[in-house]
Amino acid sequence: MRYFLFLTLFLLILACQNPAKEQEEVAVYYDVKGYVEGQMELLAREQSTLTKAMRIGTDSESKTTSTANWQRELALFLQADINKPAYRLSYLIARPDSLTYEYTLQPGEDLPVRYLRVELDKSQGQPVYIEAKLLTENKLYQSEKQILLRSGEVAGKWQVQSYQVKGYQELAMTDRKPFEITAKIN
Repeated sequence: MRYFLFLTLFLLILACQNPAKEQEEVAVYYDVKGYVEGQMELLAREQSTLTKAMRIGTDSESKTTSTANWQRELALFLQADINKPAYRLSYLIARPDSLTYEYTLQPGEDLPVRYLRVELDKSQGQPVYIEAKLLTENKLYQSEKQILLRSGEVAGKWQVQSYQVKGYQELAMTDRKPFEITAKIN
């Protein structure tokens, strides 16, 4: 009798669960992560050349390479992904026109992505611009980044053509350090 009760309880618990693969969540916001990951793969496959200029404070540096690590180069744009279940109700959505998506953080929310704008190409339906403002702050550290990714058609393929990152970092006991990175992809 004891085994019968245990078996019945076990089967009842199993019946309440859906063993089928969970359905994927429908994206509420534009899929920035999917686009950027696709571009990382494309740029690595094409072995695209990267020309990058960096300025931190008063120091600056430039370099050109054809062996860029695209996962590292474009990782900051993955941080602009707001398509997460926990963020579902955190952003105000605006559509100034049929090709533009704008997302602004709701008042009272405290998430790193404060603003995201995606502008699509009229004929291709692919992102021409992805622009975001990222803010990280706590008692010891504050950082703000304005990021912009530009894409277009290159040799019959839609790909990232350039990106820009501007912002600052500030530690509690140090001065604000502005930085800027501009990159062009060939």
